[in-house]
Amino acid sequence: MTPARLDGRGAAFAALAALLWGFVPVYIGLIGDVDTTEIVVHRALWSGAILLLLMLLLPKLTGGMTAVWDALRVSRLRWGFLASCAMLTINWMVFVHAVQSRQVIEAALGYFIYPLFTVVLGILFFRERLDRWGWIAVAVVAAGVAVKAVGVGGIPWIAVILAVSFGFYGLIRKRMGVDVVTGMFVETAMLVPFCLGYLWWMQASGQTIFFGGGALNVAFALLAGVITVVPLLFYHAGNSVLPLSVASLLFYINPTTQLLIGVLYFGAAFPQREAVVFGLIWTGLAVYFTTRRSPFSG
Repeated sequence: MTPARLDGRGAAFAALAALLWGFVPVYIGLIGDVDTTEIVVHRALWSGAILLLLMLLLPKLTGGMTAVWDALRVSRLRWGFLASCAMLTINWMVFVHAVQSRQVIEAALGYFIYPLFTVVLGILFFRERLDRWGWIAVAVVAAGVAVKAVGVGGIPWIAVILAVSFGFYGLIRKRMGVDVVTGMFVETAMLVPFCLGYLWWMQASGQTIFFGGGALNVAFALLAGVITVVPLLFYHAGNSVLPLSVASLLFYINPTTQLLIGVLYFGAAFPQREAVVFGLIWTGLAVYFTTRRSPFSG
């Protein structure tokens, strides 16, 4: 069988998405100690607004609202959107909580685990196959993750939920085969009524919305949509053309960046075992991408 080719543009998109996501903790840190749910609400609300503009302004590229109605008429896709929306919301909530509670390292661990979980999903649901070098690379990376898990005294629930929720989110969206912008718009549109209801409740109960008010905080709230939409667009653009296993290993840029930010920006401890973890993970990646033959067959 001819080895599968690695899509260069797809790989670049996937890598850029992972890098941008790696810097999201900085944004959350700048906002400060505000309500976790409000952060997620603004992410969904303003993401929906940005995506709506894309749908209306670029109908030839996105299919416009016609593409939305066509997708929603299919029962399988409606249930798929509900499932992907649920997975994305859970992922956002847990990630924001982790960063706000200064558990950035545990969040990074979740995203170290996620690619391995996605490799398994790709094998189970898409019949992706790894050759010998691919399995060696995955085994070396798994050893690095195992060392990290042992070092923190077991896999914390934050890491597990982040890995599983985002893994199934990517799987669901890949199986649906819906246009990137259309799919993201429907997902966020499903959350908009709940978002508006939550902001109304905050206002009615005497709380100040937009992270406490003021021009700077309003700008931060609007920025939540940008930092959500842009990486997701790149993620889906890469995920749609790459085998899940390739996309998942490129995703290691995300937790590596998060881990560095956790240490350098948030002042998290960096014990010596991290050198072992990084050495194993990056060795696995080097094996994966430098072997002459593609790690994938079929």
